Amino acid sequence: MSPINKTIILSVLLIASPFALADGETDCLLKGTVMRGNQAGQGATTVKINSIRQYDEESRCNVRRNEKMEFKLPADPRVQEAEPGSTVKYRYRTESDGTTKTELVSVGT
Repeated sequence: MSPINKTIILSVLLIASPFALADGETDCLLKGTVMRGNQAGQGATTVKINSIRQYDEESRCNVRRNEKMEFKLPADPRVQEAEPGSTVKYRYRTESDGTTKTELVSVGT
């Protein structure tokens, strides 16, 4: 293979790699606040997500500002029983096959 072809292939791989990684796995920590009654607007218990960041140092969490994320928070009695204003943390993961999973990590800490 000629040096020019090698350079072109290497350049394409370097340019395309961030896009390939962006479609892969995501592992984020969602922090939120428990809201109830008039705060929630429906009289039910809800969680307002305040921040999204990497779950740990080795995880990837590529979320752009103003990017819409849709997920369903799992029902958990600890959230239903938490005081309004309590902090909750969730782990949100997407796998390379497109499946997603959200799990409650902590309440009130």
